[in-house]
Order: sequence, then C-alpha cells, then structure tokens
Amino acid sequence: MLGIVIATHGTLSDGLKDSAEVIIGATNNIATVNLNHGDDVQALGAKIKTAIESVNQEEGVIVLVDLVSASPYNQSVLVTSQLTDNLRQQVYVIGGVNLPMLLETINHQILGTAIEEVAPAIMSQGAQSLGSWHISEVEETSDDDDEDDF
Repeated sequence: MLGIVIATHGTLSDGLKDSAEVIIGATNNIATVNLNHGDDVQALGAKIKTAIESVNQEEGVIVLVDLVSASPYNQSVLVTSQLTDNLRQQVYVIGGVNLPMLLETINHQILGTAIEEVAPAIMSQGAQSLGSWHISEVEETSDDDDEDDF
C-alpha cells in the first residue's frame, strides 16, 4: 500500500487528514508531521524520517508538504537523500499541498496505482483544483439572457 506523509507548518497536516476523513471515511497508512512555533528544524527532519519509515510498505511513499523550499520541504528532501537507495527511489516530495491533492493521493492509494504515476496525477489535480468566482460572472450571464434575439 502506498504510504502518505503530510508535513506542514502548524497543524495543517492534521486538518487536511481530518478533512479527508470527513469526505471519504477512515484512512489508512497516513502519517502527519507538524512544525510548530519554536520547534527545532532538525527534530522535524527526524520526525519526517520516522514517518516515512512507518508508512513504507515497499510500494512507495508520497510526502506532501505545504510550501516548496520551506522547512518541511527542505527537511523532507534532506532525509529522503539519507534513506537506503531502494527506499529513496520510491519517495516523492510534493509541495503546495491542498485537500484535493490529498484526496487524489488517497484515491491512488486505494487503487494501488504505481508510485511513478501518482506524483504527476497529484500535481495535475493540484493545478486543476484552483478556481475563482465573482458576482460579475453571474451578472454578465444574466444580462445576456435578458436580451431578445429578434
């Protein structure tokens, strides 16, 4: 089974996991790691390494972090580079996590998708899940509907 680690600033990782469970029910093989105010960054790396090893079931591990080039990301990359060669080749670190990305990861975990296919799918879902809305979009549509086409 694909392993999932969510490592973020504050308790965002716990919130993402909780939100996913509200939507899809109980989850499996997911570890969360939090970097709280005043925490030691090297200790964060040790926690991430422990989390990776705890969810590793030889089918790959996805590490989802909140910000690229921030402490959770940097420590994830650092500890991944220190893993055994076999495990290191099966770990993908992905920055910019949001709830749709986590749900996509869990979906692939359930489906048993090969790890090499999971990371691109997560990145695609992250980009596709962005959107915006403004009242002017509705008003423009309403104005167009009021005109008669004679």
